[in-house]
Amino acid sequence: MSLSSSSTFRAAAFLTALLAGTSALAQDAQPAPAPAAPKASRPGQPIVVTGSRPQVIDAPDRLSFNVANDLGAQTGSLADALRNVPGVEVDLEGKVSLRGDQGVTILVDGRPSGMLRGEGRGDALLSMPANQIERVEVITNPSAAVSPEGSGGVINLITKKQRQAGTSGTVRANIGAKGRGSLSVNATNSKPGLNISAEAGYRRFTNEIEVSQERERILPGGGLLLSRQESEFENVAQAFNSRITVEKDLDKTNRLTGEIGYRRAEITSDREELYVGNGVEPSFTRVGDQDMEQRVLSLRSSWRKTLPGKDHAFSVDLERDQGGMNRVIRSVTSGASVPTGFERIENDIDRRETRLKADYKKPLGKEGRSLNLGYEYERGYADLDFSGARGPSEGGLVVQPGLTNRFIYRQDVHAAYATLQLNSGKWEFQPGLRLEQVKLDLDQRTDGTRYDQDYLRLYPTIHVGRALSDRTKLRASYSRRIQRPGPLELNPYTFYLDPRNIRRGNPELKPEITDAFEVALQYRKDATFLSLTPFYRRSKDGFSEIVELLPDGTLLTTRANLGKGERLGVDAIVNGRLSKKLTYNLSGTLQRWTIDADGSGGNFAEVSDVVASARGSITWQPSAEDYVQLSATSPGKQLIAQGYRKLGGIVNLGYRRKINDKLSLLVTGQDVLGTARQKVVIRTPSLRDELDFKVNSRALFLGLTYNFGGSSAKKRPEGFDFDPSATSVGQ
Repeated sequence: MSLSSSSTFRAAAFLTALLAGTSALAQDAQPAPAPAAPKASRPGQPIVVTGSRPQVIDAPDRLSFNVANDLGAQTGSLADALRNVPGVEVDLEGKVSLRGDQGVTILVDGRPSGMLRGEGRGDALLSMPANQIERVEVITNPSAAVSPEGSGGVINLITKKQRQAGTSGTVRANIGAKGRGSLSVNATNSKPGLNISAEAGYRRFTNEIEVSQERERILPGGGLLLSRQESEFENVAQAFNSRITVEKDLDKTNRLTGEIGYRRAEITSDREELYVGNGVEPSFTRVGDQDMEQRVLSLRSSWRKTLPGKDHAFSVDLERDQGGMNRVIRSVTSGASVPTGFERIENDIDRRETRLKADYKKPLGKEGRSLNLGYEYERGYADLDFSGARGPSEGGLVVQPGLTNRFIYRQDVHAAYATLQLNSGKWEFQPGLRLEQVKLDLDQRTDGTRYDQDYLRLYPTIHVGRALSDRTKLRASYSRRIQRPGPLELNPYTFYLDPRNIRRGNPELKPEITDAFEVALQYRKDATFLSLTPFYRRSKDGFSEIVELLPDGTLLTTRANLGKGERLGVDAIVNGRLSKKLTYNLSGTLQRWTIDADGSGGNFAEVSDVVASARGSITWQPSAEDYVQLSATSPGKQLIAQGYRKLGGIVNLGYRRKINDKLSLLVTGQDVLGTARQKVVIRTPSLRDELDFKVNSRALFLGLTYNFGGSSAKKRPEGFDFDPSATSVGQ
């Protein structure tokens, strides 16, 4: 067991005392009572608001943000949609982080997605269309009913759904320059006891990437060896997704659901690279191409049983994801002092994941009190088959043992959890406990070596809330999180990037454990929502990227457990209305970030810095038919054990014209200032390395949205799509 029950009680006592003291101070400073807000039953229960859906929904363990009104997301990728969500950052390689922490689990409608897990997640985020996403839930301290995987927290993508009677749907089409565009359709047929929904989408995007890498190799006598690598890439990304869901009510208490989904992405890249060496490392040029394919087939079935009594239910879910990634690199290297050489590198990764979940909810007499019990099982399997060949001609390629290997990953997780909801008056209290048994088996087929891990751990969670008034709420939470390394991070064999940059995993990696504390003060009135969230996160056994310069000048990146890490900071969110036609959304994070590599034997110094990030949008609705939006992001610096990563800001523009009740015109400009770039800086006693990554992602899109079918009287209010005064709602 990794945490004693006394630690759980101490955390509960700390949060409760902190809330009690803070609420007393806040109540002393409260102004005279304002006019009553829409009626709410008690803390933790929804406030009913009619007329439009909310812009922000706050719940005991999460904040949910509407992205249906983000015009850039309607023509962009999942990465574009996430960049405007408070606390979330996505770099130009598709690495997503929460408050700078890349340990993030991404769910779709509350379930894991095979496409958004593992080594291909970044490319999927950059290529998959976002116009089917309605809301994004940010869960930094989930309850025990949610897997603790993800040191930074959980992002849950909520897809758009139509529930009106009859047949209805939406068609969206967008076109841009340089072969860019997208097309999607979703449709629903609903009648009493049966609902069938289907969606399909295609997106094509092109861009150019310029990468400059300058490297200083520090010699033992104090001299320097300087080298530079200049690379240009032309990329074409195509993504296709489809899903069909059937919900059948067998009777008033039993519902069966079946779903099948398929996602596929293809990315082709033409590359030109120039390496300027020194007296030890020769100069050369490299011309080549890369083809990468990702695919996943998802199957899901569920049974929901409503039992006697309010909020009394039992459910069983069974899911299966099967897919993977295939990457092929072909290139030719030549230079004045190097012979012409051909190479072919192939990485084939097959993944299979099976999940079973049983969940039981029971009310405990008084309203606002309930018990939630559950069991989850997840089996993960990955087969990594890598090969590499080089030779003087395309027909004379010879297999390279250092680039050819086979690695099998298996992991079984059994989990049992329990949470209590105990609301009393203005207080809400939700303790939870999760027990997980994990068995990990690693099989290096190439050399016949096996590794295994077997551990049992407890993950407590606590959420405490106090209503200070009809408009103000104070919440505090604690959770224990885990970040488990994935197959690629555990595979000790070489993953080839280019002749001067390679990666290897570490089968000895241990999971990273994080204890997360938060306090949130939230205020809402009409269209105004304010949230201030101080947070503290403490990690141990954090695994970080470590770089090492090999004798031939190649940079090797691997991972190691490097001691402790701390984050102390605050999130701020302000949404409101400047006038009847002008609204704004602002958010930012300020934190002190420390990485203390105390387990490295003195090889790494402590890294600490104060970092900040901000994002915002302003929306102008001059008429009921016109909607104009300007949004911008300024990501913060991200610390790593040997340096930092810094992202550039992005500015987007959008205009939507409502032609009639069924048809709308959309024009968006992405990265209008051409500032999408990132820099990675590495500093060690023997190396100084700076990588500057710039993407020409500036794009203009013209789109049309057409709604068909359904009864206009039963549609959700059109005002949600065009009314910027959507209110905040507490749940």
